[in-house]
Amino acid sequence: MAQISIIRCSNYEINKLYQAVKQSVDAIGGINKFVKKGQTVLLKPNLLKIARPDEAAITHPEFIRAVIRLVKTVTDKIFIGDSPGGLVKVEDIYDQCGIRQVANEEDVELVRFDKIKHIGGVPFASIKDEVDVVISLPKLKTHNLTTLTCAIKNIFGLIPGLYKVNCHKKAPNFQVFAQELVRIYSMATPDLNIIDGILAMQGDGPSGGESYELGLVISSADAVAADAVIAKIIGLNPFSVPSIKIAHDQKLGQADLKNIEICGQTIDEVLAKGFDLPKIMTLYKMPNFLLRNILRFIPLMLTVDANKCNNCLMCVKICPQKTIESTKDGIKINSKNCILCLCCSEMCPNNAIYLRFLKGRKKNDK
Repeated sequence: MAQISIIRCSNYEINKLYQAVKQSVDAIGGINKFVKKGQTVLLKPNLLKIARPDEAAITHPEFIRAVIRLVKTVTDKIFIGDSPGGLVKVEDIYDQCGIRQVANEEDVELVRFDKIKHIGGVPFASIKDEVDVVISLPKLKTHNLTTLTCAIKNIFGLIPGLYKVNCHKKAPNFQVFAQELVRIYSMATPDLNIIDGILAMQGDGPSGGESYELGLVISSADAVAADAVIAKIIGLNPFSVPSIKIAHDQKLGQADLKNIEICGQTIDEVLAKGFDLPKIMTLYKMPNFLLRNILRFIPLMLTVDANKCNNCLMCVKICPQKTIESTKDGIKINSKNCILCLCCSEMCPNNAIYLRFLKGRKKNDK
């Protein structure tokens, strides 16, 4: 059976948080089960973009600190690294999101994924093969395309550069995207997953949703089992999430809750009441050929909030379909050619691009 622990933790106060992280890992065998003395360890958080920790878009820096202190009980050879989405520089995230401060205070090294090793046509950060242990530190969030972004998808960040954008270009075929995520996960499976579910994201994640005080630390060596349990906690059938089902079917992990041993709190004790799921997720259940044809007619479109937009042009640069342009009247999205991959919404630093349901489209809607 797969094993997973669920431990309550109400906030990011470091002493309380460290005890919760330690208790969570202890429940599945302890840190010594996963890290041996003198080994080198890569901590791989979710650093999607520049965001305040309280926005729930990135793994909280204090969560990373707590894991550093736990790993340091075994080894001090620790690296922190991630590859953010789009054109964001990871150094800016380190500097502006509190990650560099934590690394300096805890005396660990921040790394850039600037050395590449191709595996199966996929460009991975070579550091994954240069360390002894990879510990994934996902943020528990919803995702407009994949429904849930957590343990399986966090490994997507081991791929530097714009390859991630090319994967999104296959959207809105969410099944193909999920298959690619699982393929990447199978080639870079982490040794341990410790999930920041204290302040989660609900709604239209992974960056434009709202925070939800879930208050949980979740640990497992099996990312598939972790995602399955989390799916159940937020009100989903685990097998309705494509990445979970595909990974389970490929025997990369366990998604059948009957075959998962849960330590600590039970699922029923921590169910997320009133947790909002992405508005678009029901559309992705349609066959792809059907979806592409009806997107022009359904009352749903991407909209730019002019009050939030600062014309940084991130959306223009990141759009795989080149459907976004900057005009004298502001940012305009050509909805006719938009495939709703949601890269623009995901990477907008000001959360100025969002999905909007309409009673009916007007002629001037772009």
